[in-house]
Amino acid sequence: MAVTGPPGPVMDQDEVDRALARLGAEHKAVEDSLLALQDHAGRRLLEGAELTGTTAERWATTERTIALLWTYFDVYTDALRAAREVRARHRWPGPGELAELTERLRGESVAVPGPADPGAVDPGAVDPGAVGAGAALEGGAVGVSAAAGAGAAESDVAGSGGAGSGVPGTDGAGTGGAGTGVAGPGAPVEPSPPGERFTLERLVARINELYARSLDVVVSADAVWSALPARIDLLAAELHRTRSLARSVGVRPGEHPAGDDLEAITRELAALRAQVVSDPLAFWRPAPRSSAPGGGRPDTDRYDRAARALEDVRREIEAVLQVRQDSESRLLRLRDLLSRADRTLAEARTARTEVLAKIAASEVPVVSGPPTALHERLAAAAEYRRHAQWHRLSPLLDALEQEAEEELLRARESLTAVTAPLAVRAELRGRLDAYRARMARYGLADDPVLAERYDAARRLLWSAPCDLRAAEQAVLRYQRAAGEVLTAGGQG
Repeated sequence: MAVTGPPGPVMDQDEVDRALARLGAEHKAVEDSLLALQDHAGRRLLEGAELTGTTAERWATTERTIALLWTYFDVYTDALRAAREVRARHRWPGPGELAELTERLRGESVAVPGPADPGAVDPGAVDPGAVGAGAALEGGAVGVSAAAGAGAAESDVAGSGGAGSGVPGTDGAGTGGAGTGVAGPGAPVEPSPPGERFTLERLVARINELYARSLDVVVSADAVWSALPARIDLLAAELHRTRSLARSVGVRPGEHPAGDDLEAITRELAALRAQVVSDPLAFWRPAPRSSAPGGGRPDTDRYDRAARALEDVRREIEAVLQVRQDSESRLLRLRDLLSRADRTLAEARTARTEVLAKIAASEVPVVSGPPTALHERLAAAAEYRRHAQWHRLSPLLDALEQEAEEELLRARESLTAVTAPLAVRAELRGRLDAYRARMARYGLADDPVLAERYDAARRLLWSAPCDLRAAEQAVLRYQRAAGEVLTAGGQG
């Protein structure tokens, strides 16, 4: 074994034994973690799936990284076994053996071969010398401290187990969890160049680094497969029910916008599921500033948009169903509205004839005819109902209800406008009689001026046709004369 230089003070026997015990416990934790990774449901699914895109690229790199991990682990195992053999030579090791053990445990005594293929692991910018011994490695739920000797930095090894769930239609359950690495997972790791030498501490840090990145790919893909395909399948089942309901009310592609929307959602869900199954990592959002493998969440934006679109269509279909249930009562109400509008317009036409005959010098507005177009559309609505064309009936009823209300309002306004002159005449008659009754209470009704002006106003108001302008002036003259008489008699 080549000696690269003294690693520091020679360890004593107790320091050697404690270091070997810690390294042995760490070796067991590393082995448990690698075995857990091998058995992880996400890894098995990735290994058996037909991958595309980002996932295919990252998994190809990860497979080579996992193979390299086992190579490093074998080197670590051999180095630990060799150190144990040196320690086992004598119960009380001599100075030479202690020096050799110090070199093996603390020095750069471990030669790590590089990968046969230089591109086996994507190059990165991680300096193995900068990786501390605090990198965490998952497996076995064992936590130990590793140090090459007294005063060496400790390395925590923590393991956890979890349940992985696979793509629908694929069986598989395994264990796995999230470990923590020195650097954030997902970045490529630079392999050790051929012939590079490590201390045992640095070798464990390198294993932790590679393990964290491999686990990140496995856990992320498994998280997407666990979350999205099942949700997509549930949404597809809801889509199937909505399509059946749509067909029952005549909502079909090419005939109704909701039918076209359902077809578009169907295509989107099929494409989304296929991509999620073949490229799960394309739907993974890493958590910002997270160094834990699998830190993040599945990207559900496309799924959420499809779900919202389906909900909009479902509400529209329910509105059409509601039309089917209450269409008869709505048609009856529409007929009643249009009938009332017709009667009001007929009344307005009759009133206009009366006004033209009884009122002179007044502009009387023209009354429109019955709403023929609305009646024709109402008949079309009845035909839609008779042939169960609910998707056509729904928008037509909505439009007809609004237009029928507006038509009735216009008819009432027309009647009011036509009869306005008659209302003015009635108001003037009432005002004239009210003033005469007041004069009678004071005993002034027979005043010659008042009597003359009253007779003049009454002749104008009760003649046909009535000149409203002249009649109004006559009533005003009577009012002024009444006021003057009351003032003169001290009764004003």
